[in-house]
Amino acid sequence: MRIPRTLVSSSPMFAHRIALRSYLTLALLAVLLPIVLASGSLFYRSAVVAMEAFALQLADEVSGRVREKVVSFFDVPQRVVAFNVEQVRAGHLMVQQPEVLMHQFMLQIDQQPQLTFISMGMPDGQYYAGSRPPLGDDRALRMLRARISDGRAMEVLRVDTETRQPTLISRSEIGFDARNRPWYQSAIANDGVSWYAPYRYMINDVQGAYAAIGMGISAPVRSREGQLIGVVTADVALSQLNEFLATVASESGGKAFLAEASGELLAASVHDPLVGGATQAEGRRTRIDQSSDPVMRALGQLILQSGQPEGNQFMEVGGVRHLARWWTHALHRGPVLTMAIILPESRFNTPLRGVLRNTIYTTVAVMLASVLFSLFVASRLVRPLQVLSDWAIRLTQADWSAQAPKSSPIRELRSLADAMGHMAGHLKEHAEDLEQMVAQRTQELESAVASIEQTLTDQRNFIAMLSHEVRSPLAVINTAGQLLALRSKDAPAQQALAQRILRGSARLSYFFDNCLTQDRIDSHNFALEPAPVDVAELCLWVTENGGQLSAEHPLHLDVAPSLPDLNGDPVLLRVMLMNVLSNAFKYSAAGTAVSLHVHREVDMCRFAIEDEGPGIPPQEQALVFEKYRRGRAAEGKPGAGLGLALVKRIVDLHGGTVGLQARQPQGMRFVIDIPLTVTPVA
Repeated sequence: MRIPRTLVSSSPMFAHRIALRSYLTLALLAVLLPIVLASGSLFYRSAVVAMEAFALQLADEVSGRVREKVVSFFDVPQRVVAFNVEQVRAGHLMVQQPEVLMHQFMLQIDQQPQLTFISMGMPDGQYYAGSRPPLGDDRALRMLRARISDGRAMEVLRVDTETRQPTLISRSEIGFDARNRPWYQSAIANDGVSWYAPYRYMINDVQGAYAAIGMGISAPVRSREGQLIGVVTADVALSQLNEFLATVASESGGKAFLAEASGELLAASVHDPLVGGATQAEGRRTRIDQSSDPVMRALGQLILQSGQPEGNQFMEVGGVRHLARWWTHALHRGPVLTMAIILPESRFNTPLRGVLRNTIYTTVAVMLASVLFSLFVASRLVRPLQVLSDWAIRLTQADWSAQAPKSSPIRELRSLADAMGHMAGHLKEHAEDLEQMVAQRTQELESAVASIEQTLTDQRNFIAMLSHEVRSPLAVINTAGQLLALRSKDAPAQQALAQRILRGSARLSYFFDNCLTQDRIDSHNFALEPAPVDVAELCLWVTENGGQLSAEHPLHLDVAPSLPDLNGDPVLLRVMLMNVLSNAFKYSAAGTAVSLHVHREVDMCRFAIEDEGPGIPPQEQALVFEKYRRGRAAEGKPGAGLGLALVKRIVDLHGGTVGLQARQPQGMRFVIDIPLTVTPVA
């Protein structure tokens, strides 16, 4: 919010305020200017030595920056080519689908701003590439292709930065054949990764965005049988290096160039028509010792004559003293590059002389002036700022009655106080609005919670009602099934039908028991009802009732004698064991036995249920106890994925543990440990 100007000048007492910046500037000049004018030319001789040391340090900094940039500039093509070779071998680079291949190249070049091309030339001469144009104002990504079906015309498609859709913007009928390009021929001739010499791009686009010189690295890609798939390349435009070197030269006030070890120039900070021009494309390379710039030409002659791979040299050209530094860098599987920077004496001489000349006098004087100035500023600036701070603290504590501090002669402090006053008013309004919003949201949440609780209550009532309504028909069906079984002892077909009826009614009753038990456990007022349980009677009841679930599986019971009573919830313990037995019956082949072994394990009662089913894969064992989760072996089997989840919940309520053990040669063993003295767990 902009503070009205009338508020800034509301007090007539300080109508002629000055800005804080002007106030401090005048104070600094009044103290420091006489000291600076009084400084002499002491230590002049040592300044010359210090000047050269500073020049070398400056040259180190500039050369380090150039070295890092150039190494990074030429390192990117190597990594990209190696990556794409591996991508082809792994089958991830879609060389058989040119449109997809160009999109893959485009995604790569979008992440590598140094690159100009990532391309592939096919054995039949076709060409596909992703590119960033090196020239022009429009640097949007491009896709390039030269296909036999298009008469080998070079087509340039601009990729929209938002929709990523390509649009044809240039078509050149140049008969482009990748096999004739230097990067393709270099890779085939070396039969491996190799750098190729600088060359002029053969794009001839309408916009002229590719009228530049480039170099890079290429590699042949072959199938496992050794058949040539194509040549992949990553290319950089040397104009980018020209721009970088020009930036470095502009910042450092010097000059820089990059050349091959043999002396041919690749890039330079100065504009030279012989560097990167048409003559270079035709094979007439410019040498550093023939540069049109006299300083670069002198350094080039020095480098070539000395034969040293690196060095520092002060030299005088045209009456001006310069510091030159050069060094070499060998590209992996490529040429040796010579990099150099040239700094004029004025870059490091003039400022350093002034600094050294005034170092001692200025240091002592500034120290004394700083003490006096600090005391002065503290008395005029810190005190009103402290008052503002105290006022701000009271505002943060919602003390809206706090009054603004008195007017200050400093305009910025008064403006700050006025702004804080407006801010306090807005904060008060926002606090009141927030309180109302919180009250409204609280009421809405309470209403939503009440609605959810009512829905859960209705759901439980419905499940209880449904279970009650279904149990009476189930009892009739079960009774009818038993009568039919008694009357059809001599009729095997009817006897089998009666058994199916009994098992079906038992499963349905068992399903509703699970639903009611789950609903009971999930209710808010649920509480475990522990009581002394005779383990032998519990297991006998479970085996008698569990046998109704399957007449095709012999059920063996083995209970250790003299087991003490288990202090647990008898209803939940029955449901727990019935669910494990039902699971064993469901996944075991007909005729195989299911066993229930019970014995004491220290202060635990251990229930072990064994079956001869297909077992549970190790990766699924942790999932079978989750609600509604079923393993792959459960496909085609009845069930909703509630049984074992309910078993785990009942075991946890009793403070016990449940685990799985694979049996050999097949089958599973469920081991349940329940404490003999149960402490209910919420």
